[in-house]
Amino acid sequence: MAFFESNYWHPSVATDIVLLSLREKKLSVLLVKRLDHENGWALPGGFLEKGEDLDRCAQRELNEETGIQVPYMSHFANYSDPNRDSRHQVISVAYLAVHPSGKLRIRANSDVFDVNWFSVESLPELCFDHNKICGDGIKYSRLLIERKPSLAFAFHKDGFTLTELQQTFASFGGQKFSPENKRNFRLWLKNYSDGKGLVKETEKFREGNHRPARVYEPNLEALVEHN
Repeated sequence: MAFFESNYWHPSVATDIVLLSLREKKLSVLLVKRLDHENGWALPGGFLEKGEDLDRCAQRELNEETGIQVPYMSHFANYSDPNRDSRHQVISVAYLAVHPSGKLRIRANSDVFDVNWFSVESLPELCFDHNKICGDGIKYSRLLIERKPSLAFAFHKDGFTLTELQQTFASFGGQKFSPENKRNFRLWLKNYSDGKGLVKETEKFREGNHRPARVYEPNLEALVEHN
């Protein structure tokens, strides 16, 4: 069988990753500075390699540039404006990723020399069309957490208290999950999936300024039946 070679021109394909985490209880996104754009922040990402699928490209680029591997990543949009990159035409395939909150050592790798977290409420001017991609990713995450609340669990590595979980939901905005709606939030957790409950108790407790708070974990049975 003869190898197929296209006679048509084709653009480059890249992946860009909107990586979210909670930093000091604020929803934040990870940005990088590259050697070829020293004065501007950008989303982590890079070009698709020969023989590689898009999911693998996104995971590889995130790890190469920041040293991070994530438990959750989801494609949410494509960007194909022919003028979005001044160097040449590039189609960007955008992914949403989540990293657990808490201590995280990030390092600049590959062609990246700086990495930092920024609150989604105070993002700097980004390279290319990354402000739009980042904004779209944040909007997508806010819609997704309403439809698929298990997304909130990806922000917590070793269980969570009910207050911590509500803070995670509240960081996405919306009156439903605001701190003053503590009672309604806990009723919603309890009644999720026809009363099976979104979370379940563990035997662990977390020390704090007040009395120890019980640690919870996802109720996987309710999540499977609800999806």
